[in-house]
Amino acid sequence: MGPMRVLVVTPWFPSERAPGSGVFNLRDARLIAEYHDVTVLHLIRPEHASDTETDPEDLRVIRVPYSFERPWTILPAARRVRRLLRDFDVVHSMAFPGLLPVRLARPRVPWLHTEHYSQLVTPPSSPRMALSLAVLKPLFRRPTRTIAVSRALAAVIDRYRRSPTRVIGNEVMMPVEPLPPRPDALSDGAAVRLIGVGTLIERKGPVTAVETMVELRSRGVDASLTWVGGGPLADQMRAAAERAGAGGSLRLTGHLDPDALSRELSTADLFLLPVETETFGVAIAEAFAHGLPVVTTGSGGHVEFLPAEASRLVQSRSALPLADAVQELCSAPDLWSRDRISAYARDRFSHEARAEAYRAAYAGLE
Repeated sequence: MGPMRVLVVTPWFPSERAPGSGVFNLRDARLIAEYHDVTVLHLIRPEHASDTETDPEDLRVIRVPYSFERPWTILPAARRVRRLLRDFDVVHSMAFPGLLPVRLARPRVPWLHTEHYSQLVTPPSSPRMALSLAVLKPLFRRPTRTIAVSRALAAVIDRYRRSPTRVIGNEVMMPVEPLPPRPDALSDGAAVRLIGVGTLIERKGPVTAVETMVELRSRGVDASLTWVGGGPLADQMRAAAERAGAGGSLRLTGHLDPDALSRELSTADLFLLPVETETFGVAIAEAFAHGLPVVTTGSGGHVEFLPAEASRLVQSRSALPLADAVQELCSAPDLWSRDRISAYARDRFSHEARAEAYRAAYAGLE
């Protein structure tokens, strides 16, 4: 199979005003560009559009305003997809909101779709969301081939398809520098440096993470929490820490570039994410890649790769059981070493395996 001209169409992609959005789609586009000619059509939310975008040097990016919540943007986006497809061999949509404009464009070329959308594996958050899902899920019948980042997502998609969905996990960032040795956290009153990564929204549980840090400190543990990511709950997190007299033990970094994030993970002792659901769980996988034991909650793709020797999955998203799990995991006699946790992640999430899986997904599409 020779190189093909691929138009990636996605509503989730990094931009100047939302640098953390859809990083996984950027990574997938780069992976596909290793063996095909890729252009990205970013269906950017109108409020995120900027006249001063700095696009990746290794990809061509076109941006068109689009939001499913703004119906007047749907048809113009679909028309742009249709015009662009005259010059491409394959269209590859990424993420659920991208299905509609591609379907309305009526592509005459093979169509791949990669799915990440968490709302597909959780109860609808509102009646409006339930209606939107009911209307749009049948669109999964249309792509030539479908890809999901977890088995849970694949099961949802396959209800609408005759051919099975391929499961290809997200790209996982490996450490940019050698990992330092991990001290015996919590032993003899040693400090434990907790870290969480994700947008500061309720679904990710950042306030609960602060409360867990506070609970550990109330038990005599010298615990601190660093959280990487931005969002609307930053003030609430700071307030929760200040009320408990632990304001100096909380650090909010905001969004970080990959190298800076890798350094933060490398200097932490344990990854804490009281999440509601994850379609794959990139942040959790990257914590493992950096040799961190993980305490987490919720349902979704991450439960498929949590080794008992390096993690605890807590049923309740509340501080007391989470603090119990942190203490129990850090003192577990069979806890894997930092190097062994990292080796597990390298084997499980190798770039080579993902590249081969995507080559197979594209095979025979000419």
